[in-house]
This record gives sequence, C-alpha cells and structure tokens, in this order.
Amino acid sequence: MDHAVIPAPARFDTTGGPGFAFRPGTVVAYADTPIAPMVGRFCTQIARRTGLRLAPVHGGPAPAGPSVTIELAAAREPAGPPAPAALPMPAGLSPGGGDPPDESYSLVVENGRVLLLAAEPVGVARGLTTLIQLVAAAPSASADEIRVPGARILDAPRYAWRGLSLDVARAFFTVEEIRRVIDLLELYKLNVLHLHLTDDQAWRLAFGHPGASGPAFGHPGASGPALGQPGASPEPGAAFYRDEDLTELVGYAADRFVTIVPEVDTPGHASALLGLRPDLKSGRNEVEYEFLPGHRRRAVWLDPELPATFELMEQVLARVAAIFPGPYLHIGADEPRGMPDEDYVSYVRRLRHLVRILGRQPLGWQESARAGLGPDDVVQYWLTGLDLPASAPPQVRAQVEAEVALSRRDAETVAAASVPVIASPLGHCYLDVPYADPPADAGAGADAAQADRHGRLGLRVYAPKSIAESFRWEPAETLGPGRAAQVAGVEAAIWAETISGFDDLSFLLLPRLPGVAHRAWSDPRHGDWAGHRDRLARHGRLWAQDGLTYFRAATVDWT
Repeated sequence: MDHAVIPAPARFDTTGGPGFAFRPGTVVAYADTPIAPMVGRFCTQIARRTGLRLAPVHGGPAPAGPSVTIELAAAREPAGPPAPAALPMPAGLSPGGGDPPDESYSLVVENGRVLLLAAEPVGVARGLTTLIQLVAAAPSASADEIRVPGARILDAPRYAWRGLSLDVARAFFTVEEIRRVIDLLELYKLNVLHLHLTDDQAWRLAFGHPGASGPAFGHPGASGPALGQPGASPEPGAAFYRDEDLTELVGYAADRFVTIVPEVDTPGHASALLGLRPDLKSGRNEVEYEFLPGHRRRAVWLDPELPATFELMEQVLARVAAIFPGPYLHIGADEPRGMPDEDYVSYVRRLRHLVRILGRQPLGWQESARAGLGPDDVVQYWLTGLDLPASAPPQVRAQVEAEVALSRRDAETVAAASVPVIASPLGHCYLDVPYADPPADAGAGADAAQADRHGRLGLRVYAPKSIAESFRWEPAETLGPGRAAQVAGVEAAIWAETISGFDDLSFLLLPRLPGVAHRAWSDPRHGDWAGHRDRLARHGRLWAQDGLTYFRAATVDWT
C-alpha cells in the first residue's frame, strides 16, 4: 500500500488514473442534513491545512464538474454492486453501549470525482478523515492545486473500542488542551478518551473542592480555584475541572464520535482524597509497606469498614454519572498496595454494586479481577510483563517478578470468567516508556528542545523502547492462545509523572499513538513496520500544521 493513511484501510487499491485535483471552490456536495457538521469541519480542515477554500453544497442536482460527493448509503465494493457484508462488523465493546455503530465507508477517487459512501454519519466522518490525510500529506502542484492520486478504498474498524487513557491527575491540562487531544483521536479514528481524573497527586473533580459550584467537602485551604476562574493553577492538587468544563468536553468529543470514559481511581491512589477528607482516615488505611528490601513506601487506601467511605463514594459516583452519559464508569482499582486482601475484595465488590445501581457498567484495571468477576464486568489489562533498564538492581527485578506473577494470576481469573478485556499492554500501549531511538537532529546543530525532551521524558523504571518495538504486537494475543475472542478493544495510556506541559504530552504521544490506532483499527495483515514507518513519515507535516510537538526519531525518514 503506497499511501499516507493511518490506520491503514482494509482495502486500498490504486488505480493509476488521474485521480482528483482539489482547487479553490471545489464543490463538496451532500444531501443528508445529519452530515452537515462533518462536511463543515472537513472544509475547515482543508482550508486550515492547505489554504484551499472548498464550497459545501447541500441538496440540489448532482454537480456537473469535478466535485466531492458524499452520500449516506451502504458502503460498497469500490468497483461493483453494493456489498454490505464485504467487511465484518467490529469485534468487542461499543463505548457508547449496545451494538457497535457501522463505521464502514467506501471512498473512490477517479476520473475527476470523489465519491464517499457510508451507511451512518460516523462512517462519513471516518471517510472524511481518510480524505483529509490524503490531501494534507499530498505534495502541492501549485498554491492553487493539490492532487490526490486515483484510488478505491473500502474500510471498517477491527475493534469497536479504540482509545487513549489520559492522566490529568499528575499533570493538569486545560479544557482547550484536552480538545486538542480529542482532535488527535479523531484524526486517527480513535473513539474513546479515558480520563484518569483522580490519583495520589490530585483530585480533579469539582465535587470535593471548597469554593467549587455545587456540593463540596474538605477543609480550608485544601484546594485551589476552579479551572477558568482567576488564579487557576496547573500545579498538582490545585486545579480541577468544573462540572460545566467536563460537560463541554463530553459534547465536543461526542460531535467527533469520541466517548469520554471517566475514571475515579480507588481504593488505592487516594492520598489527594484523604487530604480533602481527613475524616476518611480510619487509623489503619495509611500504612508503610516494604516495596523492596530496605525500601519502605507509604500506602493510602479507602477503608470499607468506615461508614463515611461509601457515603462519600455514592455521592461521587452519582455526580460523575450525571456529567458523563456513557454506559461505562471506570473504578480504577489498580495497585492496592498495603491493603489487606479481604478489605480490597469487600471494597471493589461494593463499589461495583454502586455503579450498577446508577445504571452503569463497571470497568476496572486487571487487579479488580481479584475481587471476582461477574458477567457484566470489563477488565483493562495492562501488566503483561515489564522490561527493566539494564541498570536495575536485583531487588528491583525480584519485586517486578512478583508483580508480574500476580498479573499472570489475574489473567487466569479473567480468562476463566470469559469477561471482555480492553488490551493496554504496558510494553506497547504505555506511551510514557522512554524512546530508545536517537533523535533525527542528533549531532551538530541538534534541536535543543528535542534533545532535552528525549533525555527527560518517560518513566525511567522502564527500559527504553524503539518506535518499531512498540509497534510490533498483536492485540488478539494479549491473553494468550485461544483467548482472542475476549479482546474487546485496544487502548493506549499516557501517564504524566515526567510531563510538565502540553508540549511534553504531545512529544510522548507522537509518533507512537498512530501505531496503537493502527493496531486497533487495521487488519493484522497490514501490520508490517516498514509500511507503517513510510506512512508515518508523511504525518509529521500534519502534526506541524496542528502546532504539535513530536519526536523526530532518526529511524523514520521524515519527509
């Protein structure tokens, strides 16, 4: 496949014909009102990326001259009669609940015309995204013309759930910055933004902060001002999102066919919450434990035997459910270090019950399997192994081996319960693993900012990985042989321990996020690194157009 589309389409046949020339005033014709917003955004994107202003035309007779025509109709084989069964429906869970929407589309570029067919508006959106990539990555013949080669494309996703988990607890990102992340998800046909809203470092929900609108809890001086109010600060523990900020993000994402899945991470990772609610301290839920021989750490967890614990969590979950209309609520439940097993099991089971009372479906990290699994539970699987740096001391390796052994037991529990699994293997989906590739600008005249970020970003407990190594994996193998049917989706994750701003975030996301998107969307037969690397090389231009900082790896021939 010689094209610049990421994720790679199921079928991309070049015709060798004249293709299509986009010029000022090129007509974009459509008859169906529901797709008007998508057509408008498409024209805006083309103008922003190329300077060419297109002419959207709603209704009326078919244009006589060169045009882009968009129709809500069954995607079909590009050179034949309608074939709705040409591609299977996606596997796994729909983030919006129910049956997955039909995201398939066909796109024909030939004989001076472009025809986009899709059965549903979301398919139109996916097809227009493909067309944006083709146009934005194409060389310009002149300032007034961009030519896209002739092609016939038939496409649909492999998995229904394709996402990114964003850590806004350790590093605060403004609403505008999160919108930019959503735009990036849209560009790579990802449809889930999983917001990690709480952790030891900060509680980013307005509910709980004195001075925020609506009910609050806490003690004087426990928090800073709400986002958007004078004095808002990105420092951990200071800033939080107002309900209206989150509601706005939900709407912005939905317009781009992205579902926001909120995560309130408990019973561990609760230091910030106990800072706001000292009455949650039971006298036994703040303990020190031996992380490594001679190395002790402090663990904080919510005590299920304390009545105030579930009084509060019931209010928190209800407030979150009122803001986020999606069917899934992520309960976290990872790394319950220092918490007695029986307390952990009691807590997770009761929390799941509260989620179900609200009419939502609980989703938890793989450790939640230790509390048992019911038929409607969903597990996000992350610790399939851990490559340590060569400098890691023996006691660290021993601790990691113990953690991985526990994770294997989790995997066995998940497999036995046959529950759906979102695949987020650390070695391939965690985008805070340091880059092993050298920067392209290394040596004389090196870009100082690139060099600084390359040396500073990424959690150093992980061995660095090349972009190629991160790309080479198969989601269906996450749980081992014979368990492919349990894989219900793919999700990248970005943790913010080393991130100090949005440019740091985008540097870690790019160029690896498109690779995860490819694994989530594309047929595994299109999984070779060489092909992906060649397509990736042409996307640096798109990121530059969007003002995104990205890692210019020496292993990619950026063009």
